[in-house]
Amino acid sequence: MKQKRLLIAAVVLLVSAVFVFADTAISIGPAFTNYLVRTKMEGGTLPADVQAIVGDSFGNLKDEKNNAAGFALDVRGRFLYGMIQMAFPAKTHSDIINSNINDLKNSAIIFDSQLGAGFTFFKKSPFNLFIGGGVGLNTMYAQKTMKLPVTGNEVSYAKLDFMLGAGANVLAQFYFTKHLGIYAGIADTVYFAPLVAKKEFKLPDGSTYNYGQSSDTQVKNTLANSLNVKAGLTIKF
Repeated sequence: MKQKRLLIAAVVLLVSAVFVFADTAISIGPAFTNYLVRTKMEGGTLPADVQAIVGDSFGNLKDEKNNAAGFALDVRGRFLYGMIQMAFPAKTHSDIINSNINDLKNSAIIFDSQLGAGFTFFKKSPFNLFIGGGVGLNTMYAQKTMKLPVTGNEVSYAKLDFMLGAGANVLAQFYFTKHLGIYAGIADTVYFAPLVAKKEFKLPDGSTYNYGQSSDTQVKNTLANSLNVKAGLTIKF
């Protein structure tokens, strides 16, 4: 529910910008995200049932990587801009789960956004180049249901990352007409201020184990980076 509210708020913010930005341009199209988050575990020990599933993966500093396709939306004005990018990984956190467990269900979403300021070069030509930088907000949610190979019982694993950071957004547009064209862009955001880092296991006996920043066995994000590549149509007002 929180993720849905966050998405709705971001979309409303970007759409509202059309009415308050001067020289507004909107770009939308397919996109690709490369997302990396570094995590570590501190204090405490894992229950034996959970340890059998995750092995030694929580014991050391780790990198969790995801590559995924999705879509991007950019709104930019004379000096201000906003962007959101959503991606849907087909495979997630494979390094956390032992390889001898069969997947039943796997779903995930990566949400990146930026709000900041920038400048558009070559405004009077068909080719425009926008360069901006601003504050970034990231949410990464993943859920995985697995079947144990011997007993056939199901185990559920979920994770949630919520981080703040800063990044840059570069967009190149070429207009065929006064108002319509195509664009390509790249945005990179470094997230260094984790707000939420949570992992949850639900075992066949009904037991639930939660690990986060406030649990005895703490799971912490130390740094994340999201690289976004995008292209599509652009409209200028």
